[in-house]
Amino acid sequence: MKKICQLFFLFIAYTSLFSVEENFLLVDGLTNEIVLELGSRLDERVSPWSTFKVPLCLMGYDAGILENEQDPIWNFEEGYDDFIEAWKGPQTPQSWIRDSCIWYSKILSLKLGAETIQTYLDSMEYGNRDLSGGLAPPGSTRVAWIDSSLKISLREQIGFIQKLASEHLPVSERAIQMTKSLLFKEELSGGWKLYGRTGHGWFIGWIENGPRFFPFAYHIRGQEGINPEQRIQRVKQFIFGDYLGRFYLK
Repeated sequence: MKKICQLFFLFIAYTSLFSVEENFLLVDGLTNEIVLELGSRLDERVSPWSTFKVPLCLMGYDAGILENEQDPIWNFEEGYDDFIEAWKGPQTPQSWIRDSCIWYSKILSLKLGAETIQTYLDSMEYGNRDLSGGLAPPGSTRVAWIDSSLKISLREQIGFIQKLASEHLPVSERAIQMTKSLLFKEELSGGWKLYGRTGHGWFIGWIENGPRFFPFAYHIRGQEGINPEQRIQRVKQFIFGDYLGRFYLK
């Protein structure tokens, strides 16, 4: 029956978006059972782009650089990345995650330092752990997690998110709780809560209801510039489709 469901969703994916390639993985966080698996590139590593804000957030809180949702406040300066209007002003951890502010990520990474970040990447077993693309100050065009050396697959994203949602990462409990708070998206029907982070073609995260949780990773090729909200809606379609909604999430 599950195979029929997978084929059904695969048909929907490819008939509704002819010019793109969608890859999606949904896992039961308690049993490790694959609930839905679509696409042929689940193990191909690609740049994490803004989804790297998730491990970076964990690192920042664990190292004590990030204090709470509103501190530290770092001010925008001339020459910083400014191609989104919301970035042209002071940023907090909350606004950094909400508006995906690149220059805040760069400042945080420099304060952590390459050696510290590498240690975290190794301990978290994050993707290929390759930081050789380097760190960079605000305004620069090249940094390890943006179309450079650091890469991660959908399946690896799932493993990372599963450890985050179940609080099995090698960081403090407070770092995990603060990161979860910033990743919260919305309350869904049936008591489910949605957590996640978008990135260039990505939407990763999990839904949870009490002890039950389902990590997911979605990546689209061919329309990477598609509105992030459309990616979020697409994932909700996959998760709460008629069969899955009735069988798994009841």
